[in-house]
Amino acid sequence: MHFRVYLFAFLLVAGSLALPFAAHAAIPFFGPIIPNEQITVNGVVTNQNVCAAGWGMVMVVINNIISLLLTLAIVFVAPLMIAWSGFLFVVNPVNAAGKEQAKKILTNTVIGIVIALAGYMIVAALMAVLYNADAKVPGTTLGTWSDIIRGDSTKLCLPLAGSLKPAVAPPPVVSVVCSVPPLSALTDPLAQQMEAGQTVIWNNTDPRLQTCANKFINDAGGGSVTSAYRPQSYQNHLWEIRDRWCTQNLRSNSNSACSSLKSTVSAEVSKHGLSACGAVAQTNSTHGSGTGVDIKLTSGNYSDSTQLARQACLTWANYPDDPYHYNLIPNCSCQ
Repeated sequence: MHFRVYLFAFLLVAGSLALPFAAHAAIPFFGPIIPNEQITVNGVVTNQNVCAAGWGMVMVVINNIISLLLTLAIVFVAPLMIAWSGFLFVVNPVNAAGKEQAKKILTNTVIGIVIALAGYMIVAALMAVLYNADAKVPGTTLGTWSDIIRGDSTKLCLPLAGSLKPAVAPPPVVSVVCSVPPLSALTDPLAQQMEAGQTVIWNNTDPRLQTCANKFINDAGGGSVTSAYRPQSYQNHLWEIRDRWCTQNLRSNSNSACSSLKSTVSAEVSKHGLSACGAVAQTNSTHGSGTGVDIKLTSGNYSDSTQLARQACLTWANYPDDPYHYNLIPNCSCQ
């Protein structure tokens, strides 16, 4: 009997203290768990009730989940447990074990409800002892401990990009471009073959050209053919090398943006012997028509060999800085 009196007194006092906190927690609570918060962009509230959750929103959602669980416990679980304990009392009027089980269920249910509702009061009592709201932190004080749990209601939504100050655009990057155009790619199979090292090709030449060139070399005391037929693309390739190196003066260009191209063209100049910047036709070359040939004499005496060249049906072109070029004389036989 004394136990029942003490239990009733405890429940009465605890319930009286807990009920105000239940009201503070807005119980019963059935949602929504995630509150609708309007978006504010540049100080203007939009009509969209969706936003990216901030820290304040996270804390509100946690508190709403706790309120929902308390609501379910009080509104649904507790009445069912109390009804079940009452049922056990009714069906076990003389059964001591059944009555004891019913009392235990009823007691545990009521105590659980009171503890759940008084949880805030219990935490507040502990924090009053353990927490110092006036403690100094850089620039401010800690403040009320419950503000930490409730979060900052003014920061439920993260600021949108439209509401942020625009970032200062970095200065534009000024790219330095070489003023000298690159060399064109070789796609003609014969041109690729010549670039690979087979510079003397008799394909597409006049049938007399090879015979007349050999006759002249024998008559002049020796030498060699260095170039015969050239497809137009290869002739243009040689012209581009000379144009970039000599005409556009890439050889004296110190621009760092041109360093790669300069290395490439320099290698081509050395490969084709164009360092002297001799004449190179871009179009209408007799190499392309199959009647031109480059011959390098062993003696190096080109001006004194013009008569021997004519006897071999060849005429010396005598281009500046290019003494090697000869053209086939029309309607002439060197047999």
